[in-house]
Amino acid sequence: MKNTALFVLVFALAASLAACGKNVKKDASPDEAARAGEITEISADETVVIVEDESYGVSTISAAAVSLAPVYFALDQYTLSRDARAVLDNNVDAIKAQGLKKLTVEGNCDERGTVSYNISLGDKRAKEIKDYYVRRGIPSADISVVSYGEEKPSCFEKNENCYSQNRRGDTVAN
Repeated sequence: MKNTALFVLVFALAASLAACGKNVKKDASPDEAARAGEITEISADETVVIVEDESYGVSTISAAAVSLAPVYFALDQYTLSRDARAVLDNNVDAIKAQGLKKLTVEGNCDERGTVSYNISLGDKRAKEIKDYYVRRGIPSADISVVSYGEEKPSCFEKNENCYSQNRRGDTVAN
């Protein structure tokens, strides 16, 4: 009896999902589909952002569509340059447009300096970015900060070009 009930439940669920798939516009971009409350297909290697919609429940869009770009810092600095503020302004627009509620700002450094110095500098960088977001209207409670110091490099060569890529602040949607 249990097997029959389970089979009927699985069959009904599969039929429901198949019916939902027929309602998705084939020419809609992921952003348009998410705004319309449709469930869109994504590849397995994409990071996703969950978007809730009252008519369909939950759908996903690619985090790449959100485009939260990193900002870069000068050696031993944590103040935001004009270019960094422009990047953060674009991030704020994307955060607000997508309705993202939980963010983590990650402070990173190059490998030069002591571990404790780099952790402290990464923390100052992350807090500087968070403060900028808060001034632009993102609620402070929605933003957490973490410092990785030199532990999460994006480049591994030992030259200035690579070091400059590691002196960054990343904003991640949770």
